[in-house]
Parts: sequence; C-alpha cells; structure tokens
Amino acid sequence: MPIFWKMSDALLQHIRCKHLPLKSFAWHYKAEKAGESAMMPELSMHIMDIMENGIAAGAWHLDLFIDIDTQNDTITITVVDNGKGMDTEMIGKAMDPLFSTKKGKGWGLGIPLFIQTAEACDGGFSIMSEKGSYTRVTVTMKLSHIDRPPLGNMTDTIISLIVGHPEIDLYVMVKKGKDKYEFDTRIVREIMGDIDLSTPQVLGALEEDIESGLAELQLND
Repeated sequence: MPIFWKMSDALLQHIRCKHLPLKSFAWHYKAEKAGESAMMPELSMHIMDIMENGIAAGAWHLDLFIDIDTQNDTITITVVDNGKGMDTEMIGKAMDPLFSTKKGKGWGLGIPLFIQTAEACDGGFSIMSEKGSYTRVTVTMKLSHIDRPPLGNMTDTIISLIVGHPEIDLYVMVKKGKDKYEFDTRIVREIMGDIDLSTPQVLGALEEDIESGLAELQLND
C-alpha cells in the first residue's frame, strides 16, 4: 500500500521532475428553507468543517480516523484536535444550531448538521473535550443506510486542508476491514526537509499518493 514515507526517493525525484496540475477545491451546500432539514451532500464536507473548527480553536495537530466496517455495516468518523477544548457548557452550546462563537458570522451549524446526519442514518454522535487540552468528535452511521451521504473526495479534503494550513500537523488513517491507508505530514516533513508542503510540486506528489492509497481500499463510496 502506498504510504508516503516509504516512497521518499521516488517522490523526491517525482517532485523535482514533474509539476502536477492541482484541482480546485470548494465545499458548499445549499441551505434548505427554514423549518426543513438540511444535509451536506458528502461526509467529507462535514469532516472538513469539524477540522476547520479545531484549527479556529487554536489546534496545530489534527487526527482523522475513518473506519469502514462492512461486517457490522457501520462507518465511524473520528476527529481529534489539540485546540483550546470546551467545558460542558460550551459543548452544549456547540451542539445548538442557534449558537455561534463567531459574532456577526451567522449560526454555528457544523456540529448540529453532523448530528442530524448521523441520527438520520441510524447512527450516533459524541463529543469529548477537556478545556485547554483537546476535543474529540466521533460520528457513527449505518453504512448501508439509504440516506447516508457518500464519503466524498477525501483526497481533495486532505489536500485542501494542507493548502489552507500548511503549518499544522495532520495524521489521517482510513481503514476498511483489515486494510488501511495512513498519511502523516510529520513524516512528510522529515522527508522533504525545508520544502514547503503547500508548493504545487509537493502538493501534486501528495495528491497522487493519497489518491492511489485510497483507491487501493476500494471504498466504492
């Protein structure tokens, strides 16, 4: 399985000799009319939203775990950040669609929308957090549920996060059965040295590796 840090020589040569075009990245969803339910069309959009929330809360390290369990018909998504964390009161407010910590910037809909999606797909949602330390968001859903959004383009999600926040540490593990793909920007930096991860050449190589690794999992989603 193509894990980046096992391909250092080949990737360094690839970066020096090839300039890969990058895709454009955009996440959006159409808001429904007041009183009606709204659901993001892809789970990757929810994931991106939660991770951006962590960065906004001061996180410089993010862990993303996606476990696709076909035997038990579940998909579990976990995001952990080392941001400023939340106390019990703040967790309650974060789950309230009418609350936002960003004054003048609209409602804080990210977590409530993810909760709604999980519940609509026979799943569950939990937040564990310690003020000044970390926040862990975990979502489970029935894999085969007819209303479950597809996972979406996780390559674009990972690359977009690196483009927007090249300074953060990001670890990703996507697991399906006994197979898994891992990506870790800390290992990438050890290989690349002083090369900026957000340069087009590096991003192109990373995009190719991530896409190849996820394709081997045959997510079919």
